[in-house]
Amino acid sequence: MGLEDLSPLDNEESGTKATEISDEVFRDKMQKTQKSQKALKRAEGKARAKDDRLAKVIGKFLQTQSNTGVMILISRCLDQNIPAGLILGILALVESEAQKEFEVVLGESSQLLAAPEMKNRELVKSGEFPPEIKQALDVWSFGLLEFGLTQPTRLLATAISPDGDIFPSLAKLNSFIIRDFLQEKKVKLEFTKIESFAEFVLKSVLGKIKLQFETTKSLARED
Repeated sequence: MGLEDLSPLDNEESGTKATEISDEVFRDKMQKTQKSQKALKRAEGKARAKDDRLAKVIGKFLQTQSNTGVMILISRCLDQNIPAGLILGILALVESEAQKEFEVVLGESSQLLAAPEMKNRELVKSGEFPPEIKQALDVWSFGLLEFGLTQPTRLLATAISPDGDIFPSLAKLNSFIIRDFLQEKKVKLEFTKIESFAEFVLKSVLGKIKLQFETTKSLARED
């Protein structure tokens, strides 16, 4: 029951008791909401502390990367304050060292938000790819989702605009990495289609993170 649910009472004593009860309920809800917010800040603070380590892994990747375009895109994403873990997760699709480090990150993360309930782990829905390629993309994209749930506030503030547009350099980076992955697997696809697919994956991941984050905040208010 919230303050808006209270009805006028017939006598002053009843009104006083009702006010005391409503104040207590309100304080209880506020405390629970504040605890949830503090827990979120602590979780994201710990995640931020890992960025230096992850940035070093990304730095090693840049040293061996001959694609200047990819290097520039990664630098722009870091300048945008997009979590290094997300960038690392994207690189994990094509770089074995990034994949190993990203798996460590996921293993270390004490997730504040549970992954959305789904009948399966599919985020990739496309008839463009052979089953084994689709499965690999499913696992990879779900890893991005799992990571994103550990830093939802920062990720939603930096990776996507209020209008729902992906940060351009992040979208382009994801396109290039998926392109490299498909080339490595001998899958031919027009780059315009790769771009559309890459944007779809990021929007699906970020959309689920936003939905889960808002649901969790709503539940904290209702407890």
